[in-house]
Amino acid sequence: MHEKIQLPLPPIDLRRAVSPITDESFYSNPNGDYVWGPLDIPPLLAGEAYRKIFDFGCGCGREARQLLGQSRQPEMYVGIDINADMIEWCQENLQNDRFKFYYHDVWSASYAPGNKRNRFLPIEHLGRDFTIIEANSVFTHLHADQSQFYLDQMRKMLSPKGLIRASWFFFNKDAFPPMGETQNTLFIDEADLTLGVYYAWSFFVAMIRRLGYRLIRAEWAYMLGFHNIMYLSLNKDFADLSDVNPPGSSVVGF
Repeated sequence: MHEKIQLPLPPIDLRRAVSPITDESFYSNPNGDYVWGPLDIPPLLAGEAYRKIFDFGCGCGREARQLLGQSRQPEMYVGIDINADMIEWCQENLQNDRFKFYYHDVWSASYAPGNKRNRFLPIEHLGRDFTIIEANSVFTHLHADQSQFYLDQMRKMLSPKGLIRASWFFFNKDAFPPMGETQNTLFIDEADLTLGVYYAWSFFVAMIRRLGYRLIRAEWAYMLGFHNIMYLSLNKDFADLSDVNPPGSSVVGF
């Protein structure tokens, strides 16, 4: 039987800053399940990918808290975020010998207005040989040059069969004829462009190929225009699915 671990729940103000979903169940893993499923994407065996995890944009520790509740916990977890208050809470309440949290001093008009005006900062020094790099709701808030910088950094951080699991917003550029060759993103807010950044699917595919990644799994959004979960790897033993066309029920313009 899975032994439940009693962990503090992040304060409601921190949970609200992360997501409109604040219920405790959103932060829990009562059955000890693999947080993102078994991830048995050939050649990976079930559970193999959970050995060493880098959480890029860990927030107030939602997924860290779930991973601490897994029956088989990761050997190592590193989480970073641009919100200093959230990192401080995680360090005081979730950190241990295997779970570490670090503040990433990059500026965001909405999410970290008090940070230094750094557009991006290196992350590769925070570790190597990660079997999963998780980036939930991060690239959906980054400009293209920022995304390319961090994806390039992650190349040096992955294990031989390591994967990136990240959420993205996409659209079909063909549906927007005025957009030129260098125009590949759409924004939802004029005051803060990074509140929601949509990437042209063709641009995304070209970007990951240029960096040596292959798309090894796609979990398409359950509603039109919402988050799509993309799994990337540098390892050529994985099948490459990047020639696929997104479903029109998930991605605008297809």
